Order: sequence, then C-alpha cells, then structure tokens
Amino acid sequence: MQTLRHPTRILLAALALGLCADYLFYDRQIGISAALFVALGLAALAGLSVAERRMPTRQNLWLAGAALFFALCLGWRASPTLSALNLLAGLGLLALLATSYRGAGLAGQPIDQTLTQLAAGLSDMVARPGPLAARGAGQLRIERAQPRRLRPIGCGLLLALPVLFVFTVLLMSADTVFASYVDQLFSFDFPFDIGEIASHIFVIAALAWACAGGLLVALLGDSYSGFGRAFGSIARGLIGLVYLSPAEQVVEDLPAEGETQRLRGPRQAPIRLGWVEALTVLVAVDLLFGSFMAIQGAYFFGGLDTLARTGMTYSEYARRGFFELLAVACLALSLLCGLAVLTRRPEPRQRRAFDAACAAMIALVLGLLASAFQRMLLYEIAYGYTELRLYTHSFMIWLAVVLGLFLLALLRARPQLFSFGGLAVTVAYLAVLNLANPDALIVRANVGRLDPPTSEQRNADEQVDVYYLTQLSADAIPALAEALPRLDAESRGVATGWLGQQLLDLRQQREQNGWPSWHLGRAAAVWAIERAGIAAAPQVR
Repeated sequence: MQTLRHPTRILLAALALGLCADYLFYDRQIGISAALFVALGLAALAGLSVAERRMPTRQNLWLAGAALFFALCLGWRASPTLSALNLLAGLGLLALLATSYRGAGLAGQPIDQTLTQLAAGLSDMVARPGPLAARGAGQLRIERAQPRRLRPIGCGLLLALPVLFVFTVLLMSADTVFASYVDQLFSFDFPFDIGEIASHIFVIAALAWACAGGLLVALLGDSYSGFGRAFGSIARGLIGLVYLSPAEQVVEDLPAEGETQRLRGPRQAPIRLGWVEALTVLVAVDLLFGSFMAIQGAYFFGGLDTLARTGMTYSEYARRGFFELLAVACLALSLLCGLAVLTRRPEPRQRRAFDAACAAMIALVLGLLASAFQRMLLYEIAYGYTELRLYTHSFMIWLAVVLGLFLLALLRARPQLFSFGGLAVTVAYLAVLNLANPDALIVRANVGRLDPPTSEQRNADEQVDVYYLTQLSADAIPALAEALPRLDAESRGVATGWLGQQLLDLRQQREQNGWPSWHLGRAAAVWAIERAGIAAAPQVR
C-alpha cells in the first residue's frame, strides 16, 4: 500500500459501503437499493480517484454507466430470469471496470491482455483488503504511553474479580429478582438475537471486503500484489499455450543446421495446428452442413405447405431437431473460435483458404439458425409464447450477430473486433430485453391470439392458457389486467383471483421490506390491479 496516499480513507469508504449494503439488502427484496448502492460505490471510487490523484481511463468509463443501467433494471423488471441476467451483467461489468479502470482502452486491447488483467485483478480483490486493513489498524494504534496508564486499571480489575464474585453470590441469595437477572446474564439469554447480529456482522464484513478489493484494484491499476501477479502469470501462461497477441509474436533468432548462420522466425504458441489440418476439418464440416441443408431444405422453409405435404403436426415440425440445431450452431461457433486461435497460417494464401472455409461454415450455420428460427416461429403461432421460447428466439438473433462479428474480425485480422464487439453486443442484447419486457410481450401475444384468426393461425379458436400467464412475474400484471375484458368468463375468473392475491402479496412485501426495496415493476403491478378495480384477496389468519 506504499503507493497510496490515504489508505485509511479507502478502508473507511469500504466499511461505509458495507454498512449501507447491510441496511439496503439484508432480509429485503432487491429494488431501488441496487441502483443506489452501485451509485454510492461509483461515487466513492470517483472521490477516491481525485483524492489519490489517480484518474481513470476515459475510454472505459462506459462500463460504469452500463453497470448502473443494469442495477436500475434490477429495480425495474421483476422477471426472475431477467433479474438474474441483470445481476450477472452488473457484477461482470463492475469487475471489468475495476480491473480496467486505469488500464488501456478495452476496444484496442488484445484479448489475452484483457483476460490476464481480469484474472490478476479478481485475485487481488480477494487478497489486497487484508494488508489494507492491517495498515489502517496500524495507523490507529494507541500510543506507547497509553498502555502504561491502562495497566494499573487492568490490575485493579483482576483484584476486584474475587470480591465481586463473593458480593454477587450474597446479593443473589438476598433477592430472587436480582438472581434472575444474573442468571440471564451468565446463561447468555440476551434481549437480542446473537445469531442475527452475527449475520449482520458477516454481511458487513464480506461486502466491505469486496468493496475494498474493488476500490484498491481500480485505483492501483496494473500495480498488482504478489498474489495477483501469480494468478496473472498462471492465466497468461495458460493463454500463451494457444494464443500470442501480435505484439508478442516478435521475430527471434533461431539456430540454423550446423550453426553456420542465424535464421529469424516469429514466435509461436506451443500448442498450434497446421493450416492443412484445420482446413480439412472446416471443409469436412462444411460438406456435412451443406448436405444436411440440401437434403432437409424442403422442411426448413416450407412453412404450412410443407406441413400439408408431409402430414406433420405443428408440434412435430417445430420440436423436431430445434434444440439440436441450436446446439450445432453454438458448437460451430466454438469450433471456429478454437481453430482461429490454434491454426498457423502465416502466408496470405493460407489465410485466404482458411477464411473462405470459415465464411462458408458461418453461412451454413446462419442457414441452420434461420431454420430453427422458422420452426420456433411457427410453433409460437400455433401454441403461443412462453418464456423459454421467447428467450431462445432472441438468443438466436444474438448468436447470428456474434457470428457476423467473428467473420468480420477474421477477415480484417483484428481479434478485438470480436472480443470487444461481442461484449458490446451482449450488453446491447440484455438492454433490449429489459426495454422489451418479455413477460408483458408474452401476455399480449398470447391474448392477441383471441383476435380473428389469420390464414396462418390454425389453432386460434383455442383459449389462452391463463394458468401459465399467472406463473409469470409482476412485469406481466399490467398487460394481464388490461386484457381481462378479452378473456372468457372462466379464464377471467382465474386471472382476477390471481391478481387479487398478487395485490395482497405485493402490499405485504412493500410493508415488510421498506423503501429500499421499492421496485418500479412491482409498483406498476399494484397500480394496474387497483385501476382494474380488483380488490385484494382476504388475508388468511
């Protein structure tokens, strides 16, 4: 910590954040508290940056805004799936912000350096708060003269113990009320819950430790501790087995046969694959995918005409091979990434052949994704939307964009386009999911099937599965309350009873959790139920 000007301030800031986290989160639902805590943490980091004169890299400050956005989404969307994604995205972005706060811009940084930096930084978040706390305690030590003054008091207390014991026993015999209080004191029957206090202390200490680690890693930049350097070296060594950035592929001298002269050649990662072997794998997979597309082409995009000719039902057509096609697309992307990293292709003709084979595979995989997309679309038209179907559909779009980024990065020989572009696309994808509100979309789409059927809605006469809609989160409540007049009497009764129970539950949660758990999605659900004139379900006592 010798490079820090005010280490005690960092310790106090981390302790204050731990106390705030305990108040905001302990035994409460997550709501506006998440955004408030992230904002406090970012404000503390900004203030300490000014105090320590360690300003951040401006190109990476978008990570702070993105992390705050997903923290706000935790207090906006109530869907458990979306909340989990928002939480993971927020934590990941905060970790990336801490490890790159004073580093090079992520957009132009090699992927191996980013991963090494992340490994070293995360390990330092665990290891560094210990020395910081020790140094802070050392700065708050009592002066040497003070122990001398306290020593007589300690000796006096030791001498008083036997006297106090005798008098206490006599007084207990003289008065039963006094004796009961003494018994409670020594039986540890305190008027407060020791376990709950211990839980609060643990939460405060753990979160303060995490905050201190994040602040230290952010402020110290690439000045890692020995623990962090060790983990960074391990990560760099593992990555270096298969990948070297262009900056590391420097030309080095190699001994010629007979050592009569010195030859020069580029450094290579120890684990490499020849371009002929890689091209053979790519061509073989391309032929397999091409054959599959040719044989099954009639089933990919035939739609209702294909169904009429084959006699398959919607369920058979949509489910048959859907998840297998999606798994093939994901594995193909992994294969392409692995071959791009491992394959040696120093000559232009080798690179052109490799790039052409990769481009062909990406085109075929996009065809497979289009087939899977078409199958799921028809299945949704026939049977309605569910959370799994909607998220899978959107994931296919994200995967297609990532494949396009991979091809662009490969053709332009710029891996950062794929690594940083993939990060940006993932952040944008999650942001769009939050803006779209999947649960409300499911309700509107499924209730919309009650409208006059089109030529493609063969099962439009079926009623909405209102039981499934009642399994969704509070995000779906405003749309469901608005759709009540369009439901049949039985479905409306089920939905109304569920909404009344939800109104009671949401009001109780609001009273129990207090203002830190205020949640826009849950508040909007309460307002929608009240506007629909639905009374809360009677409380069972």
